[in-house]
Amino acid sequence: VTEGIGNLSSAEISPNGKSRSFINDTPVSLVVLKELTAQLIDIHSQYETLQVQDNKFQINVVDAFAGLENEVLIYTQNYFSYHENLKQLEILKKKANSANTDMDYISFQVEEIESLDLKPNEKENIEAELQIINNAEEIKSVLSAASKKLIDADHTLLSDLKNIVNSFSKIADCSPEYNTIYERLNSLLIEMGDIARDIERNDSDFSFDPENLAYLTERLSRIYAIEQKHHLSSTVEIIELLEKLRSQLSDVDMYEEKIIEQEKIVKHQKEELVKLASSISLKRIAGFDALTKNITNSLFQLGMPNASFQIKHDKLSELNDGGIDKINFLFSSNKGVGPKELHKVASGGELSRLMLTIKSILADNKNLSSVIFDEIDSGVSGDIADKMASIMKQISTKIQVIAITHLPQVAAKGEHHFKIYKENVNNKTLTLLSNLSKEERIEEIAKMLSGEKLSSAARENAKALMSL
Repeated sequence: VTEGIGNLSSAEISPNGKSRSFINDTPVSLVVLKELTAQLIDIHSQYETLQVQDNKFQINVVDAFAGLENEVLIYTQNYFSYHENLKQLEILKKKANSANTDMDYISFQVEEIESLDLKPNEKENIEAELQIINNAEEIKSVLSAASKKLIDADHTLLSDLKNIVNSFSKIADCSPEYNTIYERLNSLLIEMGDIARDIERNDSDFSFDPENLAYLTERLSRIYAIEQKHHLSSTVEIIELLEKLRSQLSDVDMYEEKIIEQEKIVKHQKEELVKLASSISLKRIAGFDALTKNITNSLFQLGMPNASFQIKHDKLSELNDGGIDKINFLFSSNKGVGPKELHKVASGGELSRLMLTIKSILADNKNLSSVIFDEIDSGVSGDIADKMASIMKQISTKIQVIAITHLPQVAAKGEHHFKIYKENVNNKTLTLLSNLSKEERIEEIAKMLSGEKLSSAARENAKALMSL
């Protein structure tokens, strides 16, 4: 099944109950579809009559009557932008307070690490140097013994190897194999000579300074203490921590600058909002008299000659998303009784009539294409129902009106009738809709008047109601 509003939106409902919604052939969510249809159709549900008691709904009625909806929309968008910037300001202040609280401790940590004046890989270099110092005696012994065996003794490994090389030089030409051995021995002699000189140099340069040992041990201990304190394991990590801590200190000044800038933005936005809210407030107040007169006259037409209606206005102490106004509809249906808040005085039938009056005003002032009334006539009957139907008929001269009703006076005013009913098919209850013919319309109105057993009088009465 496919149904839609012109070519703009549509919905596909499959036999298994799943559905898809489209706008201009593009799939959309139900949320998006609802937002769009709210701009095209005003749907009055059975329980929406109670909404007339809501202050937000009341202020929306005032705005629609005064033609302020676009201005209020702009204000609301600016208000939420202001509110978001206000939240960002609070976040910045919390971060600044946290940074200020920790600043002394962070400063101490920075000074502690800076006092080390660490060089890249210093810890690792000290550990390597201490490894040598701690094994100084054994290292010196090994170097001296090796140097003596290679160079300093009367009979050395190097001199023996040199003699062997010289002996093989005499037979190198005798065969390729001997020549290869000679070349390998000669290379070994050269390499051993280099090694002997390095050992001799290390032996002669090697020295041990007890004071340096104490200095390196103490410095390494300080480095280890910093690593343990911050759960680090290298000089690189300590230096990175130092940069991070320095950055945190600079953040304090940065936060102050950001806070000052954000406060300027928030202040400017609030000043603009106050101007907008004040302008909107004046225009709202200017429309009160005309709106009050309009509603009172409509209520009089709906059989409430003694009804009185007032709009109570107060200024809010703070801006909200609708401006700076608090609006409350006051009502009384009895002569000599002062108007009070709707929930204190209005009956169900009175609320229905008041809501229809308001809906008729909205139909005149909102750019809607359709309105759906779902039992807006609840709580009324007889002549009042007929008068309410006349108002709905009047609204339908401007926009499309769809009325769901159980009252014959209301149904009879319709130009087209659809009957909604249920049937059991294959052990399933189906909800069906039928477009009624002229004769079927008369029959259904007659049933509303007399019940299932139709009389000729009921049919004639139905024709009279329908002016047929």
